[in-house]
Amino acid sequence: MEEIENENNFDKSGLKLQANLILIVIGTLLIIAAVLLYPQARQQMEEKNLSTLAFTPTQEFLPTIAAPSPVPTREAEVSNHSDPEFFAYPNQFGTLILSIREGVDAHLFAYQPFLEDWSGEGFTGLPLTRLTNGSHQDITPDISADGRRIAFASNRNGPWDIFILDLATGEIQQFTDTAAYDANPTWSPDGQWLVYESYQINNLEIIIQDVEKTTGPIPLTNNPAADYAPDWSNQGRLISFISNRSGRNEVWYADLDSPNEDKAVLIKDQYGENVQHPTWSGNGRYLSWGLITSEGDHSLVTWDSQHPERQPVDVGSGDWPLWGGDADILYAVLHQPQGDYLSAYPGCQADPQVLLPAVTLPGRVEGISWIQGNIYPSIFDLDPGPDPTPLWEPSSRTEENPGVQRKDLITLRDLTAPSPIFTEDAVRSFSLLRSAVIEAAGWDFLSTLENAYVPLNQPLSPGVNLDWLFTGRAMVVNDIPRLAGWLVLVREDYRSQTYWRVYIKAYDQNGYQGRPLHTEIWDLDARYSGNNTDYENGGAFSFYVPEGYWVDFTSLAEAHGWTRFPAEPYWQFSEKASRYQYFAFTQDLNLKTALLDLYSLDEIQSLVSPIRP
Repeated sequence: MEEIENENNFDKSGLKLQANLILIVIGTLLIIAAVLLYPQARQQMEEKNLSTLAFTPTQEFLPTIAAPSPVPTREAEVSNHSDPEFFAYPNQFGTLILSIREGVDAHLFAYQPFLEDWSGEGFTGLPLTRLTNGSHQDITPDISADGRRIAFASNRNGPWDIFILDLATGEIQQFTDTAAYDANPTWSPDGQWLVYESYQINNLEIIIQDVEKTTGPIPLTNNPAADYAPDWSNQGRLISFISNRSGRNEVWYADLDSPNEDKAVLIKDQYGENVQHPTWSGNGRYLSWGLITSEGDHSLVTWDSQHPERQPVDVGSGDWPLWGGDADILYAVLHQPQGDYLSAYPGCQADPQVLLPAVTLPGRVEGISWIQGNIYPSIFDLDPGPDPTPLWEPSSRTEENPGVQRKDLITLRDLTAPSPIFTEDAVRSFSLLRSAVIEAAGWDFLSTLENAYVPLNQPLSPGVNLDWLFTGRAMVVNDIPRLAGWLVLVREDYRSQTYWRVYIKAYDQNGYQGRPLHTEIWDLDARYSGNNTDYENGGAFSFYVPEGYWVDFTSLAEAHGWTRFPAEPYWQFSEKASRYQYFAFTQDLNLKTALLDLYSLDEIQSLVSPIRP
């Protein structure tokens, strides 16, 4: 018995030793695995924490797409090229290419609004970096999928044509050479074709052209309605665009595989007063565009091409959407009455979260594109040139001393107005604006004003706030060109406020001045048509786009410091209350401070009506 018991004890001790050895081996393996995997796990945890701080993940409002077959990444594709420094490091948020107005001109810029530690050497980003310059306008850029070429529209040689900027050399080549307006180019996924809008026989149509130009341009649309703003899906077989062929601006797409002569397909169940800038996601599944609702909300909506029967879904605020990556991030340009902003949302989320708080942009956006990775404009050998020369130089202000007249009033002898007078601060800017209008439109629109300076003891239009006329810094443009068909209005609603964008007709209609209009105009005279609804609404949309080339007077005025004002709340019942004719050279002053340049405080307080901004 004792021998059996000893044998059992030996067996137990052997098993215990064996178990201990197994535990030691397992523990050793776990330690080795932890050492090897810790850096990667920590990086994933940090990325997850950063994304959690940026937004709260929610249920996708669109079903997830099945994983596609593995394809080489863009970084892998470009690494075979001789100049891989364009994409030296991966970049989650990519690089934006923007066209931004600088005074009366517009130029291209590269920009990275997010700071990223993509090099492992600390967080960095790319500030707004100039790609083009000159006394012309470069608009509607689109960067090729390989990140090496930017197609854009420009009037640098006179009429509007398509140009291609080679980012490796800085060389710019002209792609189209016609008297027609050509703009809004978009690359095909393989970089072999461009689709763009062209103004032909007083109508916007969409054209396809191979980059090598081995064949002639191919008309994609041929319709009496305006077809414009094309965007080529990364899947290669669909091209979205805007058309008013159904009676109002709506988003359509052309199916290149369709056997029909007219390949256009309407995206159904759209809503909103105006649609603009349709753009595809990188995976070609989602199509987003901006719209303005009847309540004046500026919204972005997204449509799922895999479920075309579903209504587009609201995804956030904005006017000009741009997808980054397959569907990872949705950038948004927001047009506001006095400036533009850039924001971003985290892709397809049911409850839109802000990924990028609104960033103020230095001018109005005239186009935006996105490319994965980092580009370095400093190696392009582009001459950025000096910063744009100020269009006017404000006079130095003296210390405020109420009761002392500090600014001179200057009479312009070649200006027709009840009192052709401006204060010394405004007269130079007005003269430069007048010259710019003559150059851009070919005629002297500002030679006659309905009103300019009004002495403090004279009344203004009853019930209409035009108080800046007392300062010698304001003007009311002439309404006769509108009655003659040489001035049109585009209505811009921002919630409860209504603004107007004033366009004047270019004298030269051969494409060297102005651009074609892309949207319906507002007809103030429709209130007198006998239709009760039009009377109560203060007019009606024209439901047609005026023919010809037009100059954006509002943009020219803003570039020279002249601010527009919203319509009065009751403008529908008083044409003067629309205030579309009213502009002021405010220099960021309030009305009282501007009045103190001319009058004493006692004189200002003697106004019958209280001072309003």
